[in-house]
Amino acid sequence: MKKFFKGLIFLSTLVSSASLWAQPDTIRFGVDATYPPFEYKKPDGTLAGFEIELGDAICAEVNKKCEWHPTSFDGLFPSLKVNKIDAIFSSLGITEKRKKEVDFSDLVWSGFSSMLSRSDLKLKPTKDSLKGKVVGVQQGTMQENYVRQRFEAHGVQVQTYQDQDQVYADLMNGRIDASFQDMLQAQFDFIDGGKHHQFVNTKVEDKLLPADTAIAIRKGDREMQALINEGLRKIHADGTYDRIQRKYFGDLNLYKK
Repeated sequence: MKKFFKGLIFLSTLVSSASLWAQPDTIRFGVDATYPPFEYKKPDGTLAGFEIELGDAICAEVNKKCEWHPTSFDGLFPSLKVNKIDAIFSSLGITEKRKKEVDFSDLVWSGFSSMLSRSDLKLKPTKDSLKGKVVGVQQGTMQENYVRQRFEAHGVQVQTYQDQDQVYADLMNGRIDASFQDMLQAQFDFIDGGKHHQFVNTKVEDKLLPADTAIAIRKGDREMQALINEGLRKIHADGTYDRIQRKYFGDLNLYKK
């Protein structure tokens, strides 16, 4: 009887472990779906956005099923490391720090980071201008790393949030003085989409804030990297990338080799 129960436990463990592994016909993308217009949830709960459509198109080009796993941004890298997902497609800047943890696909799109603040405050993204101020950032982002390294030791208080919507809510309520995030996301979602034209969206350039973004793949997974790069090449070749880009950004060109 003991052997029988041990067998059941062993089988249960195998089934549980197997659930972590992707089916051979599936690509499991991890995404933080709180970053419109790149990735977000529609009222009915389905995912939408520029990168969601690109991911679906990549999967279609390489004859794979696309499986999306919404996760908080700071949970994406742990999920990739324990094989709960195959790749992260979530507006990831290609930083030197991240290169030590993951491999990246070919370039997906390029765009600067920015600082949002009320225009009447006349703030600048400098340590002198932000001294004594509270700055908000999404947890685990390269913008968090940037403000901690550049400003935290100079009298700037850093406030972190689980998702970008929480950052914007506190910015509008005056609980924080400024926020750092992707410039395109801030412009299309917060300023234009939210009609918050009393805020200024200031471009920030720094080696800690690379403009190029890509899909993150588990370190050493050359097969997945090659598969995703193949899909990227195909959606550029047949015009799918350009079509999706126009849908979300009009004539703006995000892909600059």
